Formats: sequence, structure tokens, C-alpha cells
Amino acid sequence: MTLPLVCALFASACDLNKYQLGGDNRDADGDGDGGGDGDGGGGDGDGGVDAPTDASTDACVGIIETCNNRDDDCDGTVDDGFDLTSDPRHCGGCGLACNQPNTAGTCVTSQCQFACLPGWVDRDNNPANGCDYFCTPTNGGVEICDLVDNDCDTLIDDGLMLETDVMNCGTCGNECRALHATPTCGNSTCGFGTCDAGFADIVPAIAGCEYTCPVFPIQAETCNNIDQDCDGRTDEGPLAGVGAACNPSGFGDVGECTNGATQCSFGVIACLGWEGPSSETCNNLDDDCDGPADEIFDKVNDPRYCGGCTPCNLPNAIEGCALSACTVATCLPGFVDEDGLPGNGCEYACTPTGPEVCDGIDNDCDRDIDVADSNLILPTSNFCRQAGTCNGTVPTCGADTCAPFTVAWQCVYGGATEDNACGDLPLQEALCDTLDGDCDTRIDEAYPTLGDACNDGLVGECRGFGRPPPEGTGGLACATDQLGLQCIIDDPGSSTAEICDNLDNDCDTRVDEQAPDTMVHVQSGVTDFYIYPHEASRPGATLTDFGAENPLNLRSCSKPGVLPWRNVTHARATAACAAAGRRLCTEAEWQLACEGAVGVPGPAGQPLTYPYGDIYDPTACNGRDNDPDCTGTNDDQVVATGTKHGCPAPATSQCISPFGAFDLSGNLREWTSTPVGSAFRVRGGAFDNVEQGLTCDLSFIALAPSFAFGNLGFRCCSSTP
Repeated sequence: MTLPLVCALFASACDLNKYQLGGDNRDADGDGDGGGDGDGGGGDGDGGVDAPTDASTDACVGIIETCNNRDDDCDGTVDDGFDLTSDPRHCGGCGLACNQPNTAGTCVTSQCQFACLPGWVDRDNNPANGCDYFCTPTNGGVEICDLVDNDCDTLIDDGLMLETDVMNCGTCGNECRALHATPTCGNSTCGFGTCDAGFADIVPAIAGCEYTCPVFPIQAETCNNIDQDCDGRTDEGPLAGVGAACNPSGFGDVGECTNGATQCSFGVIACLGWEGPSSETCNNLDDDCDGPADEIFDKVNDPRYCGGCTPCNLPNAIEGCALSACTVATCLPGFVDEDGLPGNGCEYACTPTGPEVCDGIDNDCDRDIDVADSNLILPTSNFCRQAGTCNGTVPTCGADTCAPFTVAWQCVYGGATEDNACGDLPLQEALCDTLDGDCDTRIDEAYPTLGDACNDGLVGECRGFGRPPPEGTGGLACATDQLGLQCIIDDPGSSTAEICDNLDNDCDTRVDEQAPDTMVHVQSGVTDFYIYPHEASRPGATLTDFGAENPLNLRSCSKPGVLPWRNVTHARATAACAAAGRRLCTEAEWQLACEGAVGVPGPAGQPLTYPYGDIYDPTACNGRDNDPDCTGTNDDQVVATGTKHGCPAPATSQCISPFGAFDLSGNLREWTSTPVGSAFRVRGGAFDNVEQGLTCDLSFIALAPSFAFGNLGFRCCSSTP
């Protein structure tokens, strides 16, 4: 087969849809069967007749003509069948198509002509880019102020006159409007021009001509309350007939009459500011406009117009007038023209009542009152009291304070008396002043306790007169204000350290608080304590008095030379020691304090039988064998604490233990805190015990805690001094 070779050699003339060389493949009879005999092209079945073969080496192989500046079909004509004059595909030459972007192209006389497609515009007239601006003209292509490119020239709202366009003044849509006037736009600002006929602009804040003229056409202004010149005002001048002198009374400028001037008032011309005649008054003026002034007034004799138009006005007088001068016709009641001068009228307030008497009034109106008037009538007798310190008092004229606003004769005693302002003496003097204030020859009799003993109000031993020393002395004396008595202390008491004596020594309202008691120290081996040196006593006890129970002071004391506290229960004794800051001694403590121990002087260093030794001495302690009052008989009585016994001479031995505690044998038996069942041990013997009951080691006695007797007492111990 030779087709590929032919196509390779004659590529420009190959018809790839035809597998033949030469010929135009047209049938002879035009019926499309390749021949006219219906046999498929000569009976060979190929549908046509083979073209004649050109055996020459330069023979033209014809193909379908295309527009390429060649004679493809070998008919001698190049590009025959193509319209290079009006075909937009080959306008003016093969392949020159009229196909710019976004356009519909046509060819006229070999030249491309273009029309932009709908919605596109050629904004730069450059054929290379065709219609390059997407835009659809609006408003018929005429630019208006709507923020749209109406004429599609790429400019929005171009060519508009925003500085002068009344519909778009300064900005699109800003339409200038004016009331009853032609709107204007200048420099992008709305305004208005000439007002419409019959209107005027009188309010600048309103755009336009807002004022409707009352009349039109406008006229000259006249006085009729109408704005004829359409300026917003009525009856403004100058107006015809206004400003002329006038006086409706007809008097003109005479006396007090004066002309006025015509003025336009509420649309009417009236005469204003004029003065006409009036009734004549006394004012040195021609009120009735007849020439003379004040012609109807008597200025010579009438006190209302005496010497002028000012009426006479004399104080406290009824006035008169003589020769144009004011005079006193008569004084008003209660006043006197004492100096006779009319200028000051009736200058002295006084009503004559008769001769001068003591009453605080100028009775004879001579300006001298009571004692200042030599004509004062004196009392006929002396009615003042003459007894005692009142002797020599005479009546005095003066103000009576007992009767307000009253002046009368009264007795003013003064000095040592207590009379009141009325001259009355008291029934009994009230002042404490060492004077006879009621003139009865007695002094300060209203104070019968004057000079008696008194208390100055302090507490404890700081009080004044009324108790034994160390208190002070003094008595009741007259108070400073002389209205009572007060306690005057000559030698006041003083505060001292508190001691156990049932007294408030330090003046703090508390009795025996923190009062020290002398304690003796007892120590033997590990045993170490302190004990009262004397049997316990009440704080108020003395050498001859056991002292009374004081509910405010329940404590015990340890003092020499006082009667001890006896007839006491165990509970009371315990409480008394506790109130003193101590405790009842134990039986063992009591015995150790009485008999001593190793290291304490005694026979061979052994405990003693009695506090004073091992040999009984009936005069050493207060037992049954002792005669404390030297009567020759055993009295069996308690004695003061720490007392030396023996009669008629002092004992050779005193009832004192090796540690310095007194009366541990005899005088009173003593409670201890050591229990025996429901009872408590009692030690020491008493004034009624014999020799065997007075030893330090006698311990068989125990008593119920409620037991109390005249030979039973106690003493206190402490673990500290």
C-alpha cells in the first residue's frame, strides 16, 4: 500500500478521510453512489471511479481547498471559495478571525468590526483585550448621582455639579428645599433665593420664607396693629401722627400740668405721659394748675400746716399754732411741760399726785424722787426692832424686793441680822455664822449639834474624831456657805500597814486583808513547815476581851497578849485558818513543834516531855496547877497568849517550845487536821488539865467536828513562811 508514503510526501494535500490519491470523490450523476450505474462505482464496490493517474513527475495532487494561501484542489485558484472580505473567520486574510474577548466580531471590506457583548464595555479602545470592563449602562447611559457608573466610563457620578446641584448639594441625594422660596446650592451648601410672593424670611434658623405677610403687596407701616411692611413687627416707627405734644385736659404746661406725646398703642394713636390738674394739697406746688400754690391752707394759725406743709408734732402734747410757730396747747395725761420750751413738747413723764412720799414716784413732779426730794414726808415713828444686834436701826426708803416694783419705808438691819428685803426678821435664824441673826440674844441656836464630835467621811483608821487613836480629833463646825454644819478634823488619822486587829489599818475598806502573822519555822529532817507561835485569836481580841465574831472578817490571828479563840468547832477553825491563808496543823506537826526532835536541845537530844523540858513545872504553863491571878487558888481559867505564869514571882521557865511556839501545853486544847474515823485529834491539854494531860505526846483525845467548848481552841500551820 502506498498511502502513508503519499501522505508523508504531500502532507498539505492529504485528506485523512479519503484513502485515495487525486480526484474530488464526487459521483458522476450526483446521487452519492460514486457512479451512475448503481454498482458501487464501476462494479468494483468502492463507490466511485478512480481518477485518472498523472504519470508525470510534477503532477498536482488535489485535495479539498482550505484557506491557507495555497491551491489545495489544484484548480489554479488559491483559496477559492473563501470570502476574505466579509467572513469574520478570515477577515482580510486566512486565519485572521474577528474574535476579541467579550465581543461579537463582523468583517466589512476586509476589516474587523467589533460590538461588545451585553454587560461589557471597551474602556481603553485596545483591540488586543477586546471589551475589558464589565458594565451595563443605566439611565440611558446618562450619568446621574446614584453611586453607579451609569455611562460605563469607569467613573462613578462623574460630570455632576455637587457644589451647585440643588438635587445633590454637596452629596448625592441631598436635595435642597426651602419654605416658600427658590432653593439654591452654592459651595455644596443649601440655601434659598427670592421669597415667594406674600412671604418673608424673619427667622434665620428656618430655611426659607416662613412668615406669611398679613397684607400683600406690602405697604408703608401705619398705626393699625398690622404688619403692613411684612417685617415681623407691627406699628414700628416712624409712624404718621405719632410724637406730637398733647394734653387732653387742655391745660398744657402750667403748674403741675404737663404735656404728653402721641404714641401708637395697640394699633391706636393715644396721648401718653401727660399730667392734668388735681385737687390742691399742701405741698408748695400748684396742683390745680391755676397759678398760686397751696392757696386754700392756713399756714399761720392751723397746727396742721403751721409755717409750712409739715404738721406740728410735739411729743406728748396737743399742738397749737401762733404766727406760723408751733405751740403746746396742752399736755397729754401723764406728761408735764416741765421746762416750758415748746420745741420738745411735754418732755417729762409725770402725773402730779400730791406731796412727795416714799413710793418710788415723783409725786410733785419736780424731778426729785423720794429721798432726793427735800420735801419728802418722813415716818412719824421708828417701827424697826431695837433689841439685841438690831439696836439703832431706823426706817429706810427703798425698793421692797418682797413686793416687786414697790418702794416703801423698811427696816434694813444688815450686819449680824438675817432680815429680808421687806425688813422682816426670821422666826429663827438660818445661818450658821456665830452671829445673832434674829435679834433674840442667842447665837446659831438652829444648830444644836454645833461642836459635837464628827466623822470626816473617810474609812478605816483614816477617819477623824469618833474612835480611839490613831484616829484624829475634831468636831462639827459652821459650813463655809453658812447654811449648815461640816466636819472639821483638827488632827486626822493616817493609813498604816494592815495588821490582824479587826481594823482597816490601810483605809481601803477591807479589814485585815494580807495582814502578816508571825510564824515560827519547824524543821526536822525532811519535815519542814511553819506554825503560829501563839494560839489562834480573833482579830479584835485584847488582853481582857476574846473579841466578837465579825462576819466580814473570818480569819484568825497569832498575837501575844490577847485572849485566844475558844469554843470553836473544827469547821470554824479550819475556815479561820484558810481565811488567813493557812491550814490547821496535822497531829504530827503539832507534836514536833511541841517536843522538838534530834538536834534540838533536850536530854541526850531526845524529844521533850513538856515544851519547856522533861520535868513538870506547874508555873511554866497554864494548867490546873497554875494560879494566874495570884489569888492563892487554882482558878481554872484561860489567860492571854504568851503570858508568863507563876505567882507571886515569874516562873523560872516560860511555856515555850524549842522552836519558839507558846502555850502548846495548857491554856487551851487545840484542834488538829488529823482524822480518827469521823472525829479529829485534839492535842495540848488545857487550863483545867493536870500534869499528865499537859505532856507533848498525849494524843488519846479525839472529838467530833461539831464539838465546841470553852477549853478548846486551835492554831494554824503553813508550808511557807
